[in-house]
Order: sequence, then C-alpha cells, then structure tokens
Amino acid sequence: MGRVTTQALALRRTPFGETSQIAEFLTRSEGRISLIIKGVHRERSRKGGSVDLLDECVVTYWSRRNSRAMPQLSERRVTSHHPGMRRRRDLLLAGQYLVELLRSVVPEGQRVPGVFELSSAYLAALDGGPEPAALPTVVFALEGAMLRMAGFEPVLDRCVACGRRPQGHRVVRCDPQQGGIVCSACRDGERGTFDLSSVAAETILRLAGQDPRRMTQTILPPDTARDVRRFFDRTFVHLLERRPRCLLLPFEFNAAESRGAREPART
Repeated sequence: MGRVTTQALALRRTPFGETSQIAEFLTRSEGRISLIIKGVHRERSRKGGSVDLLDECVVTYWSRRNSRAMPQLSERRVTSHHPGMRRRRDLLLAGQYLVELLRSVVPEGQRVPGVFELSSAYLAALDGGPEPAALPTVVFALEGAMLRMAGFEPVLDRCVACGRRPQGHRVVRCDPQQGGIVCSACRDGERGTFDLSSVAAETILRLAGQDPRRMTQTILPPDTARDVRRFFDRTFVHLLERRPRCLLLPFEFNAAESRGAREPART
C-alpha cells in the first residue's frame, strides 16, 4: 500500500450511498483514475466537500498494488474553482468539451503529465473570460495539442500516402481515415474526404503548439475558422466513432447570442 499525493482535475462524480461519492480525476502523476470518497457530505470532512466538475485540486489517496478495490481518497484541497469560466454559458460548454475529450482520448491509468498541463492551461484561458469571437481559437489550440499528445497528429503539410508536398494549392483534400491530406494520385475516390484550405491547414499546425492562454486575444477570419472547425469535427467523429456531445461553439454571434453567452451559468 502506498500513499499518493498529486494535482488533479475533477472529470466526473457519481453518488455512492447517502454520504459518499465516486469521483473520476485526471491527475498529473497517475493519469485518469477513479476514487471513492467516503463521508464527503459530513461536516468537518477533510475530503473538501462535494466534488464539482472541472475543479482543480490536490488529492491524497491510498494505492494498493495488485488490488481490484477502488482506491479511497483520504484528503482533497481545492486549488481553483474557475469562477470566471462558470459565469458564461459558452465558456462552461467549452470546459465540458475538455472533459469529454479527456474521457474519450486518455486511457485510464496512463500517466500523461503533458495532457494535465495542457488541460490546466486551457481552463486558465477560459477562466480569464476571452471574448466570444476569440473563444474558437482557444478551443482549436486545445484540440490540436490533444491530437498531438494522443498520437493522432494529422499530416497536413504533405500527402500522408506519398509524401508529396502541395505546390501552390489553395485547397487540399483531407482524409480523416488516412490521417491527413492526400494528393489526387493517392486518393481512393472522394468518399470520406473533404476540402481544406491551405490557410486552415497551416493554422491547425501552428495552433497545435500554442499555449491556450496566449490565444485569448486571437480572432481568426470567419472562413478560416469554419474550415478549422470542420476539420476537427470530422477528425474527432472518426476517432471517437460518434459526434462529440458537447459540440460546440458558433463562430458568428448576433446580438442576442452574445447577450446570452454573457449570462451566468448554473453548475
């Protein structure tokens, strides 16, 4: 039996009996894990109270080697509740999208410190309250980096089959099944492929290496944003074999939508 203390991000909670919960966390040192939190609703509990989705915290629990029993949390201290993110519906939805990607892409029990750091930076960007027009760029930076860290980085600067680089092409053809762009000689028909502007392809590659916190003032041209959004939609539908449930964010806001995005969200 070993005592583990690590930074963690709350991804899910499930009631367990009258006073307890089972909570899922992404941790810096141990990856994605589930812990049982007994007596969490009792007064003077050291468990930090009820777990809220997307809380960042420090958790301590006991790990038993070669045991199928769920580890039990012994102490939890919340370090950030991200109140700025919770004040706007669009920001909260973007946070929930992070949870969906993490639970879909990150294997349980696999150590992924880079993904934890990316997630923390992304939530800090949302907590800062970027303008609605800049929010898609923050999300794109997350999606591109997530694909890279999970081993699914797309090949967008050359044909994924033959390696030929497009010369002077304003529009390339992308095939999610093959993992990138394909030239006309290597395409097996048009089914499953879609157009992607060369500007959008360059933008996707550039954003994948950016800290989301540095993207909060970056507003992409509408045509480029739509192309990038379509690329990530098609790519994650292929990887997850379903359409993400938290999908996401309009690129053009009329006055009514902008007012609605600024209304406080209940969590």
